[in-house]
Amino acid sequence: MIQFEAIRKSMIEGLAAALDVLVLEIDGVNKVPPVPFMSYDFSDESGVRGHMAVTLEDGKMVHTGDVTLSVTFQSYAHDRLGAVVLANRARDWFLTAGRWLLKDEVNTVVVSVGESINNDVQIGNEWERRNGFEIELRTKNVIEQAYTPIESVNVEGVEPIG
Repeated sequence: MIQFEAIRKSMIEGLAAALDVLVLEIDGVNKVPPVPFMSYDFSDESGVRGHMAVTLEDGKMVHTGDVTLSVTFQSYAHDRLGAVVLANRARDWFLTAGRWLLKDEVNTVVVSVGESINNDVQIGNEWERRNGFEIELRTKNVIEQAYTPIESVNVEGVEPIG
């Protein structure tokens, strides 16, 4: 299983502390908070790359494989410059302290940090000032199952060896 909650918790708490702003899930059920703030969304999850490695640990079969996760971030601010600065501060965090935090706390690697892009939206006569970027993470999918050894096999219709 991919440890989404542990990754999300480590990433969002670390980013919120570094930026000193609220970081919340986009499309959440909460009301829109006062600006400035950041939003995030786990936008894509790839399948396991290649074959999963299988090991036997403590009487369990453990299947392990690498997966890639994409997370989009959006900054919200009162003005254009504020949105750009907040998004760039978040990007810088993923390139430095956030990279190490995710690696050390949840065994997740920041593979790439995308460019910050203007996503301003006009709602009526008002402008919602936003800048967004995407990051790509790589982590492990670990599946555990009970190990059931094969005690005996009934082989019929096989020519003798030799």
